[in-house]
Amino acid sequence: MMQFLFRFDRPREHQAQMIEDIYAAMQQGRSILVNAPTGIGKTDAALSAALTYALNNGLDVFFLTPKISQHAIAVEALRGISEKFGGGFSFIDLVGKANLCTNEAANMLPSESFYPTCEKLMSGRKCQFYTKFKETGELPQNLLKSASMGHHRFFGEAFSEGLCGYYSAIRAARNSRIIIADYAHMLSPYTRSVFLKSISHSLSNSIVIWDEAHNIVNLASEYLSSSITYSVIERAQKELEEIGSSIDVSYIGFIMKAVSQRKLVNVTEAFVERTDFPKELEDEAESLADSLEKRGLEYLEKSSAKRSSLVHLSRFLRAWSGYDETATRIISRHGPSIRISVKSLFPKKSLEVLREPYANIFMSATMAPINMYSDMFMLDSSVSKNYESPFPKANRIAFIDGSITTKYESRSAEEYAKIAERIGEFRKHIPGNIAVFFPSFNVLKGTARHLSMAKTIVQEENMNSTATGALLEKFARSRDTALLAVMGGSLSEGVDYRDNLIKGIVIVGIPLSVPDLETRARIGVFEKQFGGRGFEYAYTTPAIIRAIQAAGRAVRNETDRAVILFLDKRYIWRGYSSLIEGSVGISKSIDYIGEIDRFWGSAAKSAEKGRQM
Repeated sequence: MMQFLFRFDRPREHQAQMIEDIYAAMQQGRSILVNAPTGIGKTDAALSAALTYALNNGLDVFFLTPKISQHAIAVEALRGISEKFGGGFSFIDLVGKANLCTNEAANMLPSESFYPTCEKLMSGRKCQFYTKFKETGELPQNLLKSASMGHHRFFGEAFSEGLCGYYSAIRAARNSRIIIADYAHMLSPYTRSVFLKSISHSLSNSIVIWDEAHNIVNLASEYLSSSITYSVIERAQKELEEIGSSIDVSYIGFIMKAVSQRKLVNVTEAFVERTDFPKELEDEAESLADSLEKRGLEYLEKSSAKRSSLVHLSRFLRAWSGYDETATRIISRHGPSIRISVKSLFPKKSLEVLREPYANIFMSATMAPINMYSDMFMLDSSVSKNYESPFPKANRIAFIDGSITTKYESRSAEEYAKIAERIGEFRKHIPGNIAVFFPSFNVLKGTARHLSMAKTIVQEENMNSTATGALLEKFARSRDTALLAVMGGSLSEGVDYRDNLIKGIVIVGIPLSVPDLETRARIGVFEKQFGGRGFEYAYTTPAIIRAIQAAGRAVRNETDRAVILFLDKRYIWRGYSSLIEGSVGISKSIDYIGEIDRFWGSAAKSAEKGRQM
């Protein structure tokens, strides 16, 4: 019997099988797609199998996540393995340069300004942290020891030593067998080669674990996309004039205006063809981008500004020059503003990286239908595995209420009032907090006006990470409160609501993408790429996955209990219900309020009585 590097005494139900399946795929040098529900222990299973195989066969391991906040669970798992088995391997929690920058003159700059500013400070020997790092031979032992304690601890130690946090981490990573990092390190073509060279690792000699792998395609597309408004060009021209540069970018704005006057007649958006812009701009975009980036750095150095429109325009021009048949260009009007965008529709260029590792482990709680992701990752020899939840099925019950809909043409004050009424009735029968997830902020706001619940916590548009964290802390301290948030947002994915904080979830509507030009173009590209399955792959299935992600926030361990209500008649449609049933399991009961009362027993009635006192 193979002894795996597993930190616990024994694996959970189905977890042992997952470890063996992943290890078998590694033995064959094949990538594996793992669709497994929350609670099975995907991180521990993947790290146990990958690390065991890697250490026995001279390979490295990358553990990649879409969000920095998700690094902590991998750090915890690896520390547990190291403590149990007496070490024998080194690892580091590595984040982006801006998050490990110890220079206070740069680390608060917006990302698009930070990177070129950092490069200029280093090259001009004006960053004392980088200069000291370059002059340092071996890194201090206390700093090296902190590498396995998470990036926050490493940052603190580097700052105390007066060293550049990022390049110290890069140096430490060269001798690390396991590297926890972000998707951007691998999916951004502009970052990957530099990153791998700097840490002296090769993908061909590595196993790559992709956590929350259902995000890969969308995030890869974002890394290849960019947009500008007419006002960005105006501000960029003013910046050039302030530093005395003779470069003129105002002509780009004139072209944008001319194209908008031709294209945006009785419409708010239109496709842009190559012939709509001068060929010279196409040919010179890359060299112009280089020039504007340098001028942007000069502007930031001479002014007290925190950001530069020249740097923004430079990034856009790079995306413009990288345009291919899997992308689209769109011009749109937003009130008085004109915007032009380059949108990657299917990021083939980025996804090519999936062919480079010794093997990939793709894992998610919502990677269904799994064949769709196998198609999108373009790995013909991969293995696909589905696993059941280890939690008692009796701990969760789900229903569909088909009496309302949030279809765009059906939205009205009357429909919002009906939705609010259903939520209010549901809330009366839940003994604790509930979460209500909406398809958009418009539907959230439209419904919230009609809700009469006394205690609510509401997600706002464009909340930053600090505000989101404060909201979550407030909710964690709350009792008998309703959290109102949107699907696909920071509160519906990747958040672990511990200690059965949520007793009931309402999924209002289906978070389908707005059927704009970009969405229609993406469907068209997917149609060609995946043999007529564009509508399913690019539109309906991703929406249902967002709903399932939100529905999974309540039951996080074997003792949590919760009720879930899908509120939209379209969830009854076979194409949608089949996906939900595979992940959640739907009760056929018509009298779901009665079923909820029986599920909770007297607890809900007691809670409602308490709320009324």
